[in-house]
Amino acid sequence: MKLLLINSTDKNAFTAIVHGSEQAVVYASEFKEPESIPGKTPDKLIHCLDKLTSESDIKDIDAIAVTVGPGSFTGIRVGLALAKGIAFGLDKKIIPVNNFELTLGRLNEIQPDNTYCVLLEAKLPEYYYAVYENEKIIKKGSETLEILAKTLGNDTIVVGDFDDETQLKHCYFSVLNVKLRVSEFDAMSKIAQKEFISDNLTDAKDVQPLYLKDFNFRKP
Repeated sequence: MKLLLINSTDKNAFTAIVHGSEQAVVYASEFKEPESIPGKTPDKLIHCLDKLTSESDIKDIDAIAVTVGPGSFTGIRVGLALAKGIAFGLDKKIIPVNNFELTLGRLNEIQPDNTYCVLLEAKLPEYYYAVYENEKIIKKGSETLEILAKTLGNDTIVVGDFDDETQLKHCYFSVLNVKLRVSEFDAMSKIAQKEFISDNLTDAKDVQPLYLKDFNFRKP
């Protein structure tokens, strides 16, 4: 199988080709210098794809895996627009990858008996969250750490890509930081290949973003 990956997450956006043991990946961080190609992550994602396609042929890909959120509104829209445009042009299907699953997949090992709460930065101090039991989401939404600390069970393990765990530790969570564990590229590659083998593919017209409409935000 040959898959195109489009990841629009703020911290580690990239485009990639995965074909068996052959891999080619271009990160948005390559364009960080102002004198190179300025712009926000969504702009850089377009440059990632441009560089990738100049080095690797995508006409013979079998499917396109793309992150669908939750996350940056603009990033999700740009990533999906790129994925859908290519899918329509090449008559290929899409593998939607939600960012909760992607983050959880960065753990070296997932214990099925554990309860995990995956956190993704929203508009701080709120986080998007998804509670997993038996590797299935049983609850999701957006909330502050203070309220989550009151509602999550004492045995819940918090998982996320955290730059600073100070506030999390203050809430007495058991925390697993994925930052130095499985890379986002490796995790997404594994998820995409598993979904392709299981034939969990979606027509481009049916792929929907996972963002604000799926969460209840309190008005100021």
